[in-house]
Amino acid sequence: MASLIPFISEILPMIMPASTHVTAAKDLRPAHPTVEGPVIRRAAVVDRCDKMCASVLTTRPRSRTPVRHNSEQDAIIYAVSGTGVLLVNESFEEEIRRHPLGAGDFAFVPAWTEHQIHNDTDDDVVMVVIQSGSRPVGAILSDWGGDEVTADITSD
Repeated sequence: MASLIPFISEILPMIMPASTHVTAAKDLRPAHPTVEGPVIRRAAVVDRCDKMCASVLTTRPRSRTPVRHNSEQDAIIYAVSGTGVLLVNESFEEEIRRHPLGAGDFAFVPAWTEHQIHNDTDDDVVMVVIQSGSRPVGAILSDWGGDEVTADITSD
């Protein structure tokens, strides 16, 4: 019987496929006019499957996200519009690397990698962030190599 469990878990999605879900762009905007902070993160596709989720991250002009990591989740970032800079700390030596990102560019951020988005322009920077879990996880840090301030993912 135990040998059937792996087989069932492989064949079940073919028998009972998940339903398609579409999130319209208008559904990612606030329902009412609001004053929002310098960084806005909206869930686009969350809790729809086990292996990935997507959010839209908007960084306002002359703003930056907090320093953070995505815990055990890898992330792919797609720059939709604007020009920003992805800063990453890929080692314990605290060498911060700068990666300019413009519309159409992709970036891969490995799990546990500290990173931050800077927008030094006068236009919004909009990015789609795809993470390797059913919902985004991660932690906001006090600074590069700093303590976790919060384990909340509501803002990048």
